[in-house]
Amino acid sequence: MIDFIQVSKQFGAQDVLKSVTFRINAGERIGIVGPNGAGKSTIFGLIGHDIEADKGDVVLPKHCRIGYLHQQLNPHAVSQNLLEYTEDSISELKTIPEKIHALEEKMGRFEPAEKERALKQIGTLQHEYEHLGGYEMRSRAEAALCGLGFKVEEFDKPFTSFSGGWQMRAELARTLIANPDLLMLDEPSNYLDLPAVEWLQKFLRAYEGTMLLISHDRYLLRSLVTITIEIAGGNTTRYQGGYDYYLKEREDRIYHQLAAKKNQDREREQIESFIRRFRAKSTKAAQVQSRIKQLEKMKIIDAPAAVANLSKIRLAAPPHSGHEIIRLEQAGLTYDSNRWIFQGLDLQINRGEKVALVGYNGMGKTTLLRSLAGALALSSGKRVLGHKVVVGYQSQDFAETMSPESSVFHIVKSGNAAASDSDVRKLLGGFGFSGDSVDKKCEILSGGEKIRLAFARLFIDPPNLLLLDEPTTHLDVNGREALESALKDYKGALCVVSHDVTFVRNIAEHIIAIDQTGVSRFPGGYDYYLEKMEGRNLKPETGKPQATPVQDPGQPAAKGKDGRKARAEQREAEKALKKIENKIERLTEEQVALTNEMMTKRDADFASINTRLAKIQSEIHALEAAWETTAEAIS
Repeated sequence: MIDFIQVSKQFGAQDVLKSVTFRINAGERIGIVGPNGAGKSTIFGLIGHDIEADKGDVVLPKHCRIGYLHQQLNPHAVSQNLLEYTEDSISELKTIPEKIHALEEKMGRFEPAEKERALKQIGTLQHEYEHLGGYEMRSRAEAALCGLGFKVEEFDKPFTSFSGGWQMRAELARTLIANPDLLMLDEPSNYLDLPAVEWLQKFLRAYEGTMLLISHDRYLLRSLVTITIEIAGGNTTRYQGGYDYYLKEREDRIYHQLAAKKNQDREREQIESFIRRFRAKSTKAAQVQSRIKQLEKMKIIDAPAAVANLSKIRLAAPPHSGHEIIRLEQAGLTYDSNRWIFQGLDLQINRGEKVALVGYNGMGKTTLLRSLAGALALSSGKRVLGHKVVVGYQSQDFAETMSPESSVFHIVKSGNAAASDSDVRKLLGGFGFSGDSVDKKCEILSGGEKIRLAFARLFIDPPNLLLLDEPTTHLDVNGREALESALKDYKGALCVVSHDVTFVRNIAEHIIAIDQTGVSRFPGGYDYYLEKMEGRNLKPETGKPQATPVQDPGQPAAKGKDGRKARAEQREAEKALKKIENKIERLTEEQVALTNEMMTKRDADFASINTRLAKIQSEIHALEAAWETTAEAIS
């Protein structure tokens, strides 16, 4: 367990933590929630010894292995390639083989009693190596890297050759495969796309240690967290339930606290009124002194933070358009006339349709969105806009497209010079900017304010086709819910790229998936898409799609010749399963024989036997993994 005992931490004039006390029990899966800047990452920093408390104690169990994913990658020299860096996740896995090798070199000089002790020590070290996952660390690293979107051909590339976002993915994989006792993840989905988030969610559901999660991703919070700790106003509150339980209980708690505060304020006002009225009367002196003491003893109820204002976003009604909004005909795009991002693509979006583009980063989602927006010219085919279509496009780097020195008012006004000042102010009011706030400089706005400003700039000339690339990246949970609510009510057509599963699930009515097979359209929401993908038994892979006509994923399974082929494949899989079982049995017998040889023969070649035993163990683990995969395929 981890105990915070009367812990205080101050940064400058801000009291981030004020004498907080709480406990984290072994095996709990805890979500750390609260407003931006409230102190969530400070809790992690105190546990991970990145920072020290000003007062109080943070007590951790001895020999607790901690896996800590920071929001930002710690810069340090890395000379390894991607796979080497990822699998190098537990320092003990380097020292244990060195200790075993040193004992083996001395074995020939030992007396029988010393040899027996050395053999026991080697056995202990091998058991520790196995317990830490040394024999399967490479395969675990490969699986995690693939799950998070890396291609196998990238494993040998230098770690430093990857961008910051991809380095963070490798760092996440490295943290996960270490299988620590305590796993601390600070915004792990920040640099992930939807398939990678889905893989992460499945991986974390199987994790058996203690987990602390900071995230704005409601999907991860809802599916992984069983205990919630809220940090707000320098205090912590522990909720004995997951994220939805926390939301309900928090609202109820705040309601009762506000009611108690109101009653106390009323009582204090009555007492103070009595004191003012009768302070000068000698006949009431005793009663006045009694009331004064009553006030002094009364413990003031702090007014709790009200349930966060969602800063409602109001989107203007889109102008009328034709039924067909946009169409791509035999569209293709390539940067080098060799590798095609997409090719031969036929795609149509109609009035009012809400579409999400999903797929691994690097597969072409942003490129396709830019092509739809007209910001990127096609290499082949054509883009056709429908009748009276007005496009509103917001890129990932929307914040960089707004001048830091410009005011909120000027940024929106520049979007439509014909708009009157009163129209601009009225529009800004609908996006949460009123009064003097319209004169704020862009550079001092928060992430949530910037995205509201970007939408205001789009809607000063209302579009009927919205194209949004990762619109939730800079938003906390409340901001995401506000944007989600606005887009659900929006009557125009929408095409969005987002890694927020809950956002996509609640917004999208159609899914366009980009993967190694090409571009496929799913005439249903995100859950329908997942169901169809599972039905096709597609495993996440990466690569660039080549020929990409939009495919219909809902075709029934083939019969006849295809059915006979499936049955033949089933028989082959069963034979393969039997072969794997026989190999495991033979290796186990060899393992027993070599162990007996080490114990009974004085002149045994301990170094070579230990090397072979380690290899056998690794082979058995690989075969067991292959057995599970094959058995699952034929089940």
